[in-house]
Amino acid sequence: MDAAQQYEDVPYPDFVHPRTNPDSIAAMARLHGVETAPPAHSRILELGCGQGGNLISLAVLYPDSRCVGIDLSAGHIASGKSNTAKLGLKNIRLHAGDLAKFPAGFPADIVQPTGDNRFDYILVHGVYSWVPEQVRKEILRICRDHLSDSGIAFISYNTYPGWHAKGMVREMLRHHASVSSQSRPSLESITDGIQFLEEVANSVPETTSYGKMLREELWSISQSHEAYLFHEQFETINEPRYFHQFVDEVSEMDLQYVCESSLTVVPSQTEAMKQRISTMGVLQREQYLDYVCNRTFRQSLLRRSGKGEKAADNPELSGINQLWFSSDSKCQNSDNRPFTAADLANPETELRLVNTRGTNVTIKTPTTQAALLHLASVRPAAVSFPSLWDHASRQRNAGADEESARANFGGELIQLARFEMVRLHWGELPLVTTVSSQPQTSVLARLQAESGNTITSLRHMNVRVDEATRQLIMLCDGTNDRQQIVAGMVRFITRDGVGLKHQGREITDPNQITELVREKIEPNLKNLGVMGLLVR
Repeated sequence: MDAAQQYEDVPYPDFVHPRTNPDSIAAMARLHGVETAPPAHSRILELGCGQGGNLISLAVLYPDSRCVGIDLSAGHIASGKSNTAKLGLKNIRLHAGDLAKFPAGFPADIVQPTGDNRFDYILVHGVYSWVPEQVRKEILRICRDHLSDSGIAFISYNTYPGWHAKGMVREMLRHHASVSSQSRPSLESITDGIQFLEEVANSVPETTSYGKMLREELWSISQSHEAYLFHEQFETINEPRYFHQFVDEVSEMDLQYVCESSLTVVPSQTEAMKQRISTMGVLQREQYLDYVCNRTFRQSLLRRSGKGEKAADNPELSGINQLWFSSDSKCQNSDNRPFTAADLANPETELRLVNTRGTNVTIKTPTTQAALLHLASVRPAAVSFPSLWDHASRQRNAGADEESARANFGGELIQLARFEMVRLHWGELPLVTTVSSQPQTSVLARLQAESGNTITSLRHMNVRVDEATRQLIMLCDGTNDRQQIVAGMVRFITRDGVGLKHQGREITDPNQITELVREKIEPNLKNLGVMGLLVR
């Protein structure tokens, strides 16, 4: 089946991919001793941009950037152009075409007439493993020829050894679809395939290794968007590779591995394995760690060979000093109550940090506790390392050496980043945390709220909202004050029959509804700020 037609028939989910944010990419590069162009004033190219949702978000975040997106699907590009027109964006260009012809075969509004078609960030998400070898070479050619001197390429791809098990399930699903239907696969094939896998898994004892593997894969599939699954499972091409194979491929094109797009949790190892890995270079070590953790997916950062100093094998403290940090995690004490400044005053109290996935870690160091409490108080804003250390160092033992304490503090933050308890940033985030007299959500959030419940935040993240929050987002257009927003929410509740519950009972009286909306409007507006949706 023609790949372009398959994407026309079942559009790929138009979500943003947080790790493709130049802010995140630049932070990881800096952490490994590599300086990049400032994200807010950069040139960004996305290959395989789909409907442009990911790139459009970046164009909104960075109005002084230049964004170019290329995709094979004319339908996807037409949809993206429609959205850029509605948003009034002037710094983004989308084009349907064969990337093998870039840049010579592209129109003047895509390529620079001066001939300088270099980019500071080249993004290739969800493409590399799913295209023929010749297209993969073209992707790497574009990265080699069109990265700026300080440019970074982001490429994601499926990896072995983890994809051996996933590949087996994919083959089962593809065969089942071919037996069950004479026509080409459709979204219904996913529903039928999941049912088929459930039947297979239920026929195999869960105590066996095969039974455990089937159930793990079935759970993973059940957590994914159906359109994503369709392309992951039924595309003709899906070719994972070992990390060392990927490194060979990029090296042949004069590209150099920098690091991954996020810090990863180092799997537990035996002393013998630790000793073996300790003598390895970073590339060989990364491959062996993939063996240990059965890795299935990588999001790697590359640059042109011979540009600047060699990337550091491990995160450097000098890089940490220049980073910014944010956190969505909840600070709790041992009995699950919110951790407060009063708890901080007691050196015996432990802080329990819980991230958005429910993973938790216990923090005993007072300096780190103070930093996390400060990040929670300014959420979702980012705080620079020096400012964060200023808050944290007030809890430092008077007799402790400051340089050593600062280094240990930085090390703890990096460990928390590995577990996604804190996030790393290149600089300050373009959002506000205080609510103005006439609140304003981003123009992209308001457009998305008109048609769906998945909203893109100013942190380049997907946020799911309910119907009432959708309405509130649209009302916050920068022209309505509190009274007008309350009136708009009351109209929405009464006109559309949404209803309002209070203390377990349905409220129908218009006066009561108005009073309750007025009471809740301030915390609800503040929540828009916490979600990273407010620009004013």
